Amino acid sequence: MIQKFRNKRIAIVGGGLGGLCLAQGLKKNGISYMIFEKDTASNVRTQGYRIRINELGRNALKECLPENLYQLFFETCATSTTGMRVFNPGLKESKNELVESWSDGVKEMPDLKPNRLTLREILLQGLQENIQFGKELVSWKELANEKTELSFADGAQYVADLVVAADGVHSKIGKGYCKDRKINTGNITIYGRTFFTDKAQEQIAKELQKGTSVILGDQFSLITDAMKFDFYKKDKSWDVLSPIYNYFYWAFIGNPEAFGLSQANFYNQPSEEVFQCINKLTGHWHPKLKALFEHADKESLSITPIRSSLPKEKWKSGSITALGDAVHTMSPAGGVGANTAFMDAALLTINISEALVKNTNMIMAIADYEEKMRIYSNQAVELSLRGGNILHGANEKN
Repeated sequence: MIQKFRNKRIAIVGGGLGGLCLAQGLKKNGISYMIFEKDTASNVRTQGYRIRINELGRNALKECLPENLYQLFFETCATSTTGMRVFNPGLKESKNELVESWSDGVKEMPDLKPNRLTLREILLQGLQENIQFGKELVSWKELANEKTELSFADGAQYVADLVVAADGVHSKIGKGYCKDRKINTGNITIYGRTFFTDKAQEQIAKELQKGTSVILGDQFSLITDAMKFDFYKKDKSWDVLSPIYNYFYWAFIGNPEAFGLSQANFYNQPSEEVFQCINKLTGHWHPKLKALFEHADKESLSITPIRSSLPKEKWKSGSITALGDAVHTMSPAGGVGANTAFMDAALLTINISEALVKNTNMIMAIADYEEKMRIYSNQAVELSLRGGNILHGANEKN
């Protein structure tokens, strides 16, 4: 599409899922943009594994993506299954309540489960000429003409009509401009993957080899998803995507003390020592459940603290705003973080487009976005915290 609004300079700080979704929405509507990403390339660090996309997230992606990319996203998700099972460490089914924001039921469309890197590769399509890598934001300055001057660590500068911070939990703009306040909940997530090798499939419980399973422990839970992909078996060739193989996604979520370590020293442990902690924790578990870790891809291990934003209060709207984790970090327990970022991107796309088409005040359009975003993001943060309360310390019901 020939861009209709080349005279407006919109800077997106951060090239994660939310920022790329916004860029796709702007491009779809003929609006100029430039993405500034601090990483030196798109593939220099792990992008994670399975994420959940609920109905709100799907609708937001559909709003922002051209039809061919939305269809590619839809078709490259893991094979859809319904139902979710809850077990204790002995693989006995439990009747505990589940996280309310997860949708794996039969009556409604289950959450879609894309591989995170695959989704990011899809979102990058067509944007490559508008991304500058190696651009770490160090400061910004509001100018008298309602423009903003961005300064980067490499000495480069850029003047924009609108700046959108999409650079994650450590966003300077999210904290300094949007007054986002985050707390460390004291809990952690340890996640990894186990490939579907013949030996792994033989030794891992069949109950875990389809859909989502939750294993409830003392001060922690384990979530595992069977990520099976069949899109490479179809008569299509998508050279833009990296090869992907079936795997079990798994994530521990809860109190680090459950693993015998304090939060202070947990992140300094080598992967091998963390696996030793996992093996010690799961030593009495059912052998067909322990096999999940015995066959794990050791290089896939990642440990992150669980942070959460405090309730949003109104700030003065201007030509700077933020989306996603930059302004509303939430526990992964709710499975709604990426979905909320996509909702931000879709709403921003609509408001920016309408302001440019109707030649109305852009700051008013941003203020409207921020007012709505504060409401639904506060709700999402609270929902995620409630989900965490279930997963961090659930006790089995008979």
